[in-house]
Amino acid sequence: MLDGKRILLVIGGGIAAYKALELIRLFRKAGAAVTPVLTRAGTEFVTPLSVSVLAGEKVYTDLFDLTDEAEMGHIQLSRSADLIVVAPATADLLAKMAQGRADDLASTLLLATDTAVLAAPAMNVRPSRDSAQSGAGSGRWRAPCRPG
Repeated sequence: MLDGKRILLVIGGGIAAYKALELIRLFRKAGAAVTPVLTRAGTEFVTPLSVSVLAGEKVYTDLFDLTDEAEMGHIQLSRSADLIVVAPATADLLAKMAQGRADDLASTLLLATDTAVLAAPAMNVRPSRDSAQSGAGSGRWRAPCRPG
């Protein structure tokens, strides 16, 4: 099912970021190519080296990387994927998606994409009840949040 598919994996900065490493392994085992984007907060939980080794690809972290942005890298990244997966989708990332805020590479490419986005929320149950994180009213996406 994933054989030959291109997945852009956005790794947010929560304790669940370590699970993204297993997700990369599973996607690759299923035949998908994984291009990782690691948020600044994500680097506090997993290293770019670990992510790169497992993905077999460069890890993108910075919106203002001169080499990548000379070629409009965030646009290319967002459009070259068959699917964008945000895991863990932290309260911060979900709020940026809902509000259309773009202040880093991850949120900018999420705003610029016309590709399907799958968000895997990972947060304390209280923030998950807030309308900004649940995507209410945005019409772009919807990710049910359940404790556990």
